[in-house]
Amino acid sequence: MNLYTTRIDCEVAGHWRTTGVPFTLTDEQAAELTPPRGSVVAPYVPAPEKEKPHARLGRDKRRNRKAAK
Repeated sequence: MNLYTTRIDCEVAGHWRTTGVPFTLTDEQAAELTPPRGSVVAPYVPAPEKEKPHARLGRDKRRNRKAAK
């Protein structure tokens, strides 16, 4: 059992699947739906988490800031 996701919203293995939501399929079920035979289902790869921005000023903002009065 591996995790897969659909490229478009469609019915896969008797259930309605939405794009981006992972689901499990056996290798036999996925054989006909994954490339090179089909293009509806692809292996699920989680998106990397983005780093939270820090509170410091960036290079341009630091250079262009106004001086204190």
